[in-house]
Amino acid sequence: MRPRLNKKARKRIDEEALQTLRDPRFLYNASQKVAELGVVGEKRNRLTMILACITRHTPDPVSIILQAPPGSGKTTLMRSAVRLFPPDYVTERAGLSKKALAFGKRSLKNTVLVINEYKCGKDAQLFIRLTQSGEDIAHEYTTISGRRRQTEVVKRTGTPVVLTTTTDERIFPDDASRFLALHVDSSPKQNRAIVLARAKKPRIVNLGDLPVWQAAMAKLKCKADDFQHPPRFLADVAKRLPLNDVSVRRQWNRILSFLSAAALVRGFESKQPVDIEFADYCVVYRILEPILVSALQRPNTPESQVARATAALNKRLGRSVTVRELAKKLNWKEPRVYKHVTTAARQKLVKYESGSRERNLRPIIARKETSRRFLPSPRSVLRRNREIGKKVKYVDPFTGKRKKVER
Repeated sequence: MRPRLNKKARKRIDEEALQTLRDPRFLYNASQKVAELGVVGEKRNRLTMILACITRHTPDPVSIILQAPPGSGKTTLMRSAVRLFPPDYVTERAGLSKKALAFGKRSLKNTVLVINEYKCGKDAQLFIRLTQSGEDIAHEYTTISGRRRQTEVVKRTGTPVVLTTTTDERIFPDDASRFLALHVDSSPKQNRAIVLARAKKPRIVNLGDLPVWQAAMAKLKCKADDFQHPPRFLADVAKRLPLNDVSVRRQWNRILSFLSAAALVRGFESKQPVDIEFADYCVVYRILEPILVSALQRPNTPESQVARATAALNKRLGRSVTVRELAKKLNWKEPRVYKHVTTAARQKLVKYESGSRERNLRPIIARKETSRRFLPSPRSVLRRNREIGKKVKYVDPFTGKRKKVER
């Protein structure tokens, strides 16, 4: 139970929270605080988790799933990030029964729901999906009193930010599409940093300023007239997304929510309605672009397997390959190979050799590896949208230093 604060202490915390928010390096400082709470490295994931939790006040809160092997620190990262947010709006559960989510006492709106392990909430996944899709839960159940039977309806409203972890490499597609997947760094370099950190004298963690951080995060709220006038450059960005991939639809919603969260941080004290600005795009691009590209590549999809098999056969045989040869290589049936070759060609992972043969007989060639992107770079957006101006300054969330983008 949290200690009750007197009026003077509450006023002091409120003043310090305002000073914390007024610092242009707010996101950088928040990330550093999460590191102080015990997270080594993981700068990008720290910032993504913080911004995701701030999206709890946007129309489309972003849910995060941390994927990593056991013992990699994913739970520490998740718990440390949510400690910056008001405890009254964070619900942590080790697991959920099938209908538990319907019987909560308060709305899920503007809250963060932490499920320690993705598998532990599997019984409740239907209700979790409903809330993530913006649907209210309306569950009808039977009550018995003596010989009398009747039904009652319990309702739960609101869309929370859902945070969870998993050791599984593959997630059920209907669930995976509702989460932004983050991969915890398990590289030798990261392992070295962690063991060295543990070999040194333990650092004294300052928990005294957590109420200040929590009060600051509580002030980041959307007003009714916020985000009613999206900037023109967003339409240009939308046209340049990888539109051949259907996942771009939900990813774009997440990007807009992250942009709104960055705008709330920048304009929390504004007396005018808050709208997304180009500086917010620079910040979000800096954090999210590698994550979005990684999600786009999805190495375990059938299309990626087709592309790798095609490249291997092209190299070994020194020529293009057929669907039959790919079927033998992958140990798949030919109709399945043809289906995914067609999709892989549409995604520009492979291409058909030119010629006039029937489509299912045309030889296939793997495309050369190219550096893929998801979002256009801030500089290219600035050059194509002159109404933004000649240059824009923003604070780099990784370093806390001011940067500028010029045409």
